[in-house]
Amino acid sequence: MKVVVLGAGLIGVASAYYLWRDGHDVEVIEQHAEPATVTSYANACLVSASRALPWPTPTAHKTIWRALTDSSAPMRVTKFFDPALWRWGREFLSYANQRDYERLTKEKLSFAKFCQDELEDTLAQTGVDCGYKRDGLLYVCRSETTMTAARARAALVGEHGFEVRVLSRDEVLTLEPSLAPSTVVGGTLAVTDAQGDSRAFTRALAVWLTTQVERPVRFSYGETVNAKLLQRGRTFQLNTPSRELKGDAFVVALGPQTQHFARMLGVQIPIYPVKGFSITVPVKEASLAPQRGGICEDSLIAYCPLQSPSGLVMRITTGAIFSGQDNGFTDADFGAHRKHFEALFPGALDWSSSEIEHWACQRPMTPSSLPIIQRDTRFDNIYWNCGQGHIGWTMSCGSGRVIAHLVAGRQPSFSLDNMQQL
Repeated sequence: MKVVVLGAGLIGVASAYYLWRDGHDVEVIEQHAEPATVTSYANACLVSASRALPWPTPTAHKTIWRALTDSSAPMRVTKFFDPALWRWGREFLSYANQRDYERLTKEKLSFAKFCQDELEDTLAQTGVDCGYKRDGLLYVCRSETTMTAARARAALVGEHGFEVRVLSRDEVLTLEPSLAPSTVVGGTLAVTDAQGDSRAFTRALAVWLTTQVERPVRFSYGETVNAKLLQRGRTFQLNTPSRELKGDAFVVALGPQTQHFARMLGVQIPIYPVKGFSITVPVKEASLAPQRGGICEDSLIAYCPLQSPSGLVMRITTGAIFSGQDNGFTDADFGAHRKHFEALFPGALDWSSSEIEHWACQRPMTPSSLPIIQRDTRFDNIYWNCGQGHIGWTMSCGSGRVIAHLVAGRQPSFSLDNMQQL
């Protein structure tokens, strides 16, 4: 079959790989000049399967109240009167109970583990180099309150097959001596969590696909896709400014832009764009910097050391801002990144460097925080692969494998019964 994939981010390129592996003729359409240019460009780079917990919890009402009233909270609402947000929020709160939390937790953790296995298989099969390391991620606590919560979280994910070790301060410092100047009281080590440069992975996999001797995947850049309904909505046509797109099947993997595309087809997609901020800073003193990625449980900043063409850098991310289509940022949006990283690793980074890169992107969140991976309910040749939210790197290859199974008409290798539905 000829399969057209819309979007060349993590999800789109991973989908293209599995579709190519199934024997299809694959073309990927991307509106930007290269892959991984938007949501996949500068994310946290942590493959944190053990952290794949649903956002709607039995205490979510308190989190929402803080998001509405506390300007310093990691999660904030800045577009209060957005009808799309309130529709999304009503469904979100419908899951904020113990029964649904347990159901969604089991499903999301299981899927994340499945996806990490697929990611590692993809790396082994293709030889793509993205600095992937599976030697655990460190989640550090600077207070007894977060330490208590970390113990409970370790016990919870342990029930679902994840090995998470609870560590004292001394044990944390043995793993990460550069935390010695900090006030860290302890933490946890998620043994099978990993890290790697997701942008490098996406772009290298795209190159790998284009260089295959048999059925090389075609990537068409700088093309924006529009949809038009025909025959009173019974069928459709997809066009770029220069041509009509022809295919036997279309996989939509447009991240936060999926909702805009879906509206052209008269389809309601339960996704809301949630903005996050990242900053990438050159390392000034390697002995003072962390050697592995992790998260501070108190501030919720994530950090990950990466190799860049100019040397070692640190990717630092935080924030979950419900701001509609606003994807802008100011210098003030990165104050928390520097403040909280310096509290952990003082003096490690060169904050005066001209090579510091600021970034903001929108993560496509569903109300349940599980992705949408399904065939369209009206158009039998459209398939949706979207809504992976803030862990698209973790879920990329597993989502690609499942969508390829759906396109081929096979039983998916992972049950979709509890996934977010259209």
